[in-house]
Amino acid sequence: MADLRLDPAQRPADLLDPRQIAALRRAAADQSPAALKAVAQQFEAILLTQMLQQMHKPMMPGGLFDSPEAQTWNSMVDQRMGEQLAKAGGIGIADALLRQIEASRAAASGAQVGAASAVTRP
Repeated sequence: MADLRLDPAQRPADLLDPRQIAALRRAAADQSPAALKAVAQQFEAILLTQMLQQMHKPMMPGGLFDSPEAQTWNSMVDQRMGEQLAKAGGIGIADALLRQIEASRAAASGAQVGAASAVTRP
């Protein structure tokens, strides 16, 4: 029987998988740019998924697409669509978040340099 397991490098990332969220938390602890980008992308995927799920709420209950099965299917589709949209560039939320993080880092490092120079002055 063939081995159906994929190499982690070949497997698509599931941005809403709790195990991958935990791995992202560990990676983001070192503040690496790649980890921060992944966290920002994950945030955007979750936000896009929530937006898509709100759009799929039926306007009139009891319609054709209001069965529990259809709701489950729509939820899964919305989750994957949110992930794929975020991976493809999303709507700019991840980029804006990364710019804000970089600006905050620059301000914090500038404040630390200013505080250090104030301490060393006679």
